Amino acid sequence: MKAFLTILLTLFITLCFSQETISTKMKISRKEFVETIEQYIQKEIKQRKIVGLSVAIVDEGGVLISDGFGYANKENKTKASSETLFPIASITKTFTGIAVMQLTEKGLIDLDKPIGDYIEELSLPGGEEKIITTRMLLTHHSGIQGDILYNWYLPEVSNNSLVYEQIVDLVNKEGCIFPPGKMYSYSNSGYSLLGVLIHRVSGIPYVDYVHSNILTPLDMNSAIMFAGEKTSNQIALGYDGKSSSAMPMKLGVPAGGMALSANDAAKYIQAVINIYHGNELLLKTATLHQMMTSQNDSIPIDKGFSIGLTWFLQNPIKAYTKYTSHRGELPPYHSMLVILPELKIGVCITTNTNNSSIPDEMAHDIVGKIYEFQSGETFDIKTHNEKGTFNLSKMKAYEGYYSNVFFGPMKVTARKHKLLVKSIAIPMPLHLNPNADSTFSMSVKLFGFIPLPIKMLQAMKAEFRRIENEKYLVFNIMNNLINPNIKIEPNNIPDDFFDYKGKYRVINMDNSDRIVKDVNIVKNKDFYILKYTFLGNYKFNLALQPIDKEKAIIAGIGQFMGEKIYWKTINNRIKMHWSGLIFDKE
Repeated sequence: MKAFLTILLTLFITLCFSQETISTKMKISRKEFVETIEQYIQKEIKQRKIVGLSVAIVDEGGVLISDGFGYANKENKTKASSETLFPIASITKTFTGIAVMQLTEKGLIDLDKPIGDYIEELSLPGGEEKIITTRMLLTHHSGIQGDILYNWYLPEVSNNSLVYEQIVDLVNKEGCIFPPGKMYSYSNSGYSLLGVLIHRVSGIPYVDYVHSNILTPLDMNSAIMFAGEKTSNQIALGYDGKSSSAMPMKLGVPAGGMALSANDAAKYIQAVINIYHGNELLLKTATLHQMMTSQNDSIPIDKGFSIGLTWFLQNPIKAYTKYTSHRGELPPYHSMLVILPELKIGVCITTNTNNSSIPDEMAHDIVGKIYEFQSGETFDIKTHNEKGTFNLSKMKAYEGYYSNVFFGPMKVTARKHKLLVKSIAIPMPLHLNPNADSTFSMSVKLFGFIPLPIKMLQAMKAEFRRIENEKYLVFNIMNNLINPNIKIEPNNIPDDFFDYKGKYRVINMDNSDRIVKDVNIVKNKDFYILKYTFLGNYKFNLALQPIDKEKAIIAGIGQFMGEKIYWKTINNRIKMHWSGLIFDKE
């Protein structure tokens, strides 16, 4: 059960404020408030064993805090400062989005024109370049494989600012994992293509464009766009346990290559807020409002999830104000940006300690404190579930397997007064308890009848949906969609697949362990399952759907699913090809 809780922790804290954080009205001066925030940060550093943090906090009165805390280099006792650079990973996408919208304002990009009209060398296996639009790329609805693992982290730092343009050939080979426009599925590859788009339509390479048109106008002079860029500023080392490492070189520069200081992060937050309120320095105010408006309300599978043009709009305080955010993960670096533009509140936290929950939880705690400091108000985010009745014949309609990235094929079974979810990754079955609104509350019961008081599960719901003859099991936290899990059927598995069982190692990329390791194919009763560890933290269990005796796809739909795998036997050695990587079976 520990693994189950770890998987859901980040999602839970992103969407929920702790009641302790938001329950105390503060009648103190601005200076005293800043001191309480700094004390909170120092307390978190000590309790969570954080090596270093970069913190930028803005409210309607200006910059509250812009500083580094802890160490940029623990071995050398070099403290983090307001000018220390911390990689912000996928928060880079918000800069890429602004660049795209600048070019849209100039009439150089039509958001709903096929991307193939702009990138002529793009030629996907199914011709999807004639369907995929810039809007789909900005909202992660392109269907393009989310993470092509080959060179996800480059083996070494490169000074080639165009290195990301390799993505065109990689996408041409791997193609789409579902029809464009069908659903949200996070895609770093898609955002890397946006960098190529910016280059093609502006005539200026992506890195130079962002420096000239975003960073320089905002006086963000210390920011770098990728690890190989020259800088006189200290770049914080990353820490995973006791070991340290330098900022990795990410192939997808436009998807996650930037590093910012606290001072520059504060300038960026202020710029976004000012544009929202009429200061059109980088963009027209109407354009930013469009970016912060939901783009996917008409997509049935996305029900319960909201995204703008780049910005995530999943709002834990939606009854009070507009909420926009973006996370970033480049292990061991993790970051979170939250902006409440209407209230002129913004927080950006980046840590060099390999715990993805830290910046999410701290950013939301601090936003809650600022909200309370400004308004003196508290709010109740608790959910109340009215129990429904258990109808065995109705419950049996939900039986079967549903794909999930973390849990593998989840088996739903109806038994008398129980609806259970089992998988190889969950030590004890999840009990789905019917609510009056057709959703299900979730619980775990020791020995099958003693409920365990797991607070996180109390905030979760499950829901079964039928969309265009496809069945889904959807998990929600606070009525916010986590991910849709499509129903899958066991396949007739060719006998040859038995030879594919076992452990694999990457043979065509150095430094591959930072991306994917512990690769293993196992078999349970009904499925072969691809198991691996992604980015050192995430344990994946993916069901395989055979195509023939040498080919399969990862069963399911969405990020990390629908990807192609095939095997070849060369000199009596089995080679597995997947996501640009070549593996040797041990």
